Amino acid sequence: MTILNVDDDEEDIEIFCEAVRDIDSSIICLVAKSADEALQILNSEIELPEYIFLDINMPRVDGNACLKEIKKDQRLRKIPVIMYSTHSKKDDIEIYKSLNAGFLVKQNSYYKLVAELKRVLGKDK
Repeated sequence: MTILNVDDDEEDIEIFCEAVRDIDSSIICLVAKSADEALQILNSEIELPEYIFLDINMPRVDGNACLKEIKKDQRLRKIPVIMYSTHSKKDDIEIYKSLNAGFLVKQNSYYKLVAELKRVLGKDK
């Protein structure tokens, strides 16, 4: 399994990828530090990731705009996208659902993050 983590925060990237490795060391965690870099990776990869975890609050192009670009692309639109942020507004979550994207709150506990990622990735059984 391959996942793409799109986040501009170096520490969040490190913690996220470490949690993924703890869940299953065979999972490949691709990293993009901006929406532009994410779209570049997605358009250059022959094998697409099974999941995209997309931070909402990023400079220049935010996660919302990136999600809309992903969903416009016939090749990318079927990849499950999980919007990933420290805040959650009910209206925003409804918009993500309408674009067939999930939502995951950035956890302040490593163990909660691992549990949530296990659930999302179907590794909690």
